[in-house]
Amino acid sequence: MTVVIPKAVQGAFWMLVSGCCYIVSASLMRHLGDSYSPYEITFIRAVIAVVMLAPLFLRGSRAPLWPERPFAVLMTGVFSYLGILFWLVAASNMPVGDFFALQFITPLFSIAFAILFLRERADFASWAATLVGFAGVLIVLRPGVIEISLGAVAALLSSFFYAGVNTVIKSLSRTLSATTIVFYGNFLLIPIALPMAIIEWQTPLLADLPWILGVGIMSTLGYVLVTKAIALAPARVVQPVNFMRMPIGAAFGWVLFSEFPDVWTWTGAAVIFCATSYAVGRGSKKIEK
Repeated sequence: MTVVIPKAVQGAFWMLVSGCCYIVSASLMRHLGDSYSPYEITFIRAVIAVVMLAPLFLRGSRAPLWPERPFAVLMTGVFSYLGILFWLVAASNMPVGDFFALQFITPLFSIAFAILFLRERADFASWAATLVGFAGVLIVLRPGVIEISLGAVAALLSSFFYAGVNTVIKSLSRTLSATTIVFYGNFLLIPIALPMAIIEWQTPLLADLPWILGVGIMSTLGYVLVTKAIALAPARVVQPVNFMRMPIGAAFGWVLFSEFPDVWTWTGAAVIFCATSYAVGRGSKKIEK
């Protein structure tokens, strides 16, 4: 007897696995700390991503070598570079749980960019949810009460640029497949990241090489699985699973680095998550109608 697993369950499962991949990648980067420049790690991650994505691209794509709208594809590479660079800076400089609390803001940036640049319509409730989400960020950061760290600023910038990637991908998806867009974006990362990687290059120690490769492999795998999860189920179904990154990330930080988010971080993360889930769910329902 064949057991048929609902697509919603499959999507939720792959979203959970994706979150675990990102947590492992962030934990490995936290372990490396400032031993290697984020410019160097970004370049290595780009090479790993192209190697991993090339078979998928070559097997399922009939896209031309020179895609339509090359400037938009180039911007995907630029935004991806900045998103990954600041992601690595944040992951190496702040507790894992705190980092993922701030990462929940990415969908809200994406919604705001879609309204501003793709001319998508939004009602008052969607805007209100977005503003509530940003209020959650203030609860986590508490500006004026505690000093805002470099890692926290980098985490927000990473979310900002990843939202930019999502916006450009959404625009390009009208004419190109998601696999093609992601492959081109990562392929362009190599020449974009190369100059600063050469300047900041430090030959990795043999003992550190597994950790560096692990950062690239796990973050790329996490991205692939997010795409798979969203393809299987609506965003409003898989998005709530993202909140599991917070407790799992906090557990990793506690066990590996003796770090644990305080009550303000949990409170702010909950506010961001609820606002994000509401806004994403509302947007998905409108699309289905």
